[in-house]
Amino acid sequence: MFSGTMIDATTGITVAHAVTQEEEVMILRPQNGNEVRQVIGRCLKTFQDVQVRGERSEYTMTADMAVLDLLPDFQLRRNSVQMDGREFRVKIYKGNRVPRNTPVMVLDQTGRIQKGFIRREPFTDTFLEARSNNLYNVLGIGNGAGMDQSAITQEGDSGALVLSLPSESSADSEDDVLYVYGIVTALYSWPENGAENSLTIANSLGGVITVMFEDESVVHKVVNIPVDDIDFTQIAEPSSLP
Repeated sequence: MFSGTMIDATTGITVAHAVTQEEEVMILRPQNGNEVRQVIGRCLKTFQDVQVRGERSEYTMTADMAVLDLLPDFQLRRNSVQMDGREFRVKIYKGNRVPRNTPVMVLDQTGRIQKGFIRREPFTDTFLEARSNNLYNVLGIGNGAGMDQSAITQEGDSGALVLSLPSESSADSEDDVLYVYGIVTALYSWPENGAENSLTIANSLGGVITVMFEDESVVHKVVNIPVDDIDFTQIAEPSSLP
């Protein structure tokens, strides 16, 4: 799934495992009852794991993200979410570590909202290399209780936004904003007491986004703004996409 535009209408992000550097990037869109491929741009750079510098240490975080150079004629749906008769803008969460058991939701590939909780944070597994990429400081999201967990996404939902739940309207809050905690990147499963458990895996977008845009292949996209100010764009033009 295409995740959205950053900074301006010419820059996008999606999951890295679906594309390679310099490759054309396509989406599927409905047309006359069929799905047709549409080229929306090319991949500038992919990022699997990045090194993040903290105040006292440096550590690895899984990003699994790609930065895209979008074509001028690609018209994006607004970086917003329609829910319960309200429209919400989306912004990257840049606060402290998201607490375990924080309620979240994901808008999946079918357009349905799937709700769950952050069950493991930060989550690291360095024994996956034989069958997939290792995971470093990611979010593990499920909808179960106790040790029994079930992922809230399916294959094909990679790229979806992990969002905060809407807040009650108040004078002291941005009640038209949903915060993006991360981007869905994978499914993770393991057996437990004869049952199969699973989690939706997402990166911590606020932790990896600045490192990505400091890279020499991408930094020209942010020459006019500090990397700490990078966020989803608020594009208001109508779209040809449903």
